[in-house]
Amino acid sequence: MTQNPGPYGPEDGEGPTGGNRPPGGPPPQNPGPYGQPNPPAQGGSPYGYGGGQPYPQQSPPNSPPPKSPSRTSVEGKNFFAALFDFSFQSFVTVKFAKFIYAILIAFIILGYLLVVISAFSENAVAGLLVLLLGWIPAMIYLILFRITLEFMIALVRTSQNTAGTRAEIEALRSDLKNRG
Repeated sequence: MTQNPGPYGPEDGEGPTGGNRPPGGPPPQNPGPYGQPNPPAQGGSPYGYGGGQPYPQQSPPNSPPPKSPSRTSVEGKNFFAALFDFSFQSFVTVKFAKFIYAILIAFIILGYLLVVISAFSENAVAGLLVLLLGWIPAMIYLILFRITLEFMIALVRTSQNTAGTRAEIEALRSDLKNRG
């Protein structure tokens, strides 16, 4: 008589894996999801190297310690120094973005209120219609201004990151020339 195995596989002495092992022996090795053996619970790796920990990265002897990412002069200047930088090496867009966005929101709200007031001064139906539906174009303008501002900030940050990467590459080149 065959018995259905439990939800966790055949019990001791049942089925294809349980019948060949003595009762109380080690449980059978259940393969992983693709037929490979499961890794050991603790300790070494099934592939022969220890613990599954990655190999530590070591720097060559007599090398300087790793440098932190250098900040370019773009972020080092204050707002007014960057505002009057005629070489355009410093950017004010990122520093000024919150203020620009707040001014844009204020202008959109002011414009909406002026349109509502002028519509109510013409007649009540037009005023009510603008009051109920006039926020939609205002919201569209706000979304478009926000997207434009985010695009400008992304361009500036790309430029800043590129300048930082270029400075780090030049420093690495000079280090390699000094070693060789």
